Amino acid sequence: MPSSLDWKALDAHLLAVLLGAVRAHHDEHPEHRIYAAAFHNFYAETGGVIAWPSLAIATEEDLQALAAGSSFSEDDLRWSPADWTTQLDPSNADDAWAAEVERAAGRRDDLHWNAQYDRFLRAFARAAKKARPLLVAENAVEKDFIAVAMDEAWDLVPLSLTPTQVRRHFPELDEEAQELARLDSLPAAQRAEELADILDADTCGPVSAEVAMGLLTGLGADAVGVAVARIARSRDRWRYAKLLADLGVPSPEAIDALVDVLRGTRLSEPDRAWAGAALARLGRLDLVLVDRERVPRAVLRRALAAPYTSFRDHAAIHPPLDYAPLERALSADLALADEMLDELSPGSGYCTLEPDEVDTARDALTSPFEVVRRHAAFILDDAGH
Repeated sequence: MPSSLDWKALDAHLLAVLLGAVRAHHDEHPEHRIYAAAFHNFYAETGGVIAWPSLAIATEEDLQALAAGSSFSEDDLRWSPADWTTQLDPSNADDAWAAEVERAAGRRDDLHWNAQYDRFLRAFARAAKKARPLLVAENAVEKDFIAVAMDEAWDLVPLSLTPTQVRRHFPELDEEAQELARLDSLPAAQRAEELADILDADTCGPVSAEVAMGLLTGLGADAVGVAVARIARSRDRWRYAKLLADLGVPSPEAIDALVDVLRGTRLSEPDRAWAGAALARLGRLDLVLVDRERVPRAVLRRALAAPYTSFRDHAAIHPPLDYAPLERALSADLALADEMLDELSPGSGYCTLEPDEVDTARDALTSPFEVVRRHAAFILDDAGH
């Protein structure tokens, strides 16, 4: 293994792994028709662990047998590599490469980590694209065979295939690409309205609600007006509360809309909890505390925890780390100090510490409240301090 990461060597290793696996399967089962091989089960933790994915191989014969013994159809299972019969776990060499990438990615900040991990993911798509013509030329597979990298969001699928293959095997991705291009051509205000229509739709179209939410967040201030208008009438007010928090724009209209949801005694507790959390993330925890006797205890706890959870990392803009509002709330209600130990327990998902927040976290190590000390210690440790 090289002492510094050699991406070309990683590409060569990936290609050899994929070619070797398909060739071996063909040699062992020459009577079977292999229609696909897929890297899947990608796993990583931002700033930390990077794992090598699994490799699955599918044949038409295995697919028929699998569907016969399942409640799912062949169509359901055809592009579900986690369900395929042949699964190849990472080898020692694979795991060593993953560890090397993890070390290279972790040498700097999260921005560097994300760039390195993205490069790692794309290497699997490149290997898939290179492997197919070689395997077809060897007659190990037929011409309609595809090799593909299948991450959870399917972002790697189009990178693994030709446009024709995407249209044939994953028509939903082709439809999504066309719809995204259309949306991108619209003025920002109209785009925001149409993206909000996707969030409020009863059925899923080419663009998912998750993608629409991300695109709305990317619009920044241009999406605030739509979120404010929709939160008052949407079935899922929590979505727009989260969007307003992620946009990070504490306009008077946004704050008033969130307060209305927080105080909506006939609304669901999740809607009210997301509204309270959004107010806290926008720096207006004070407006939640004013109503502390009138909101459910769980809503209050969610709001108190929100600025310190990993949801903060979703925001385009967020206030700097500040434990003072939490400490003031705990001082006024000592019973909350114990409750917040559970609400902000390790494993619940803490925010990422930014470089200019290190001193704040270090000062918090002497807080009179255990929940604050523990949170500060964990995020300092995660950031390598």
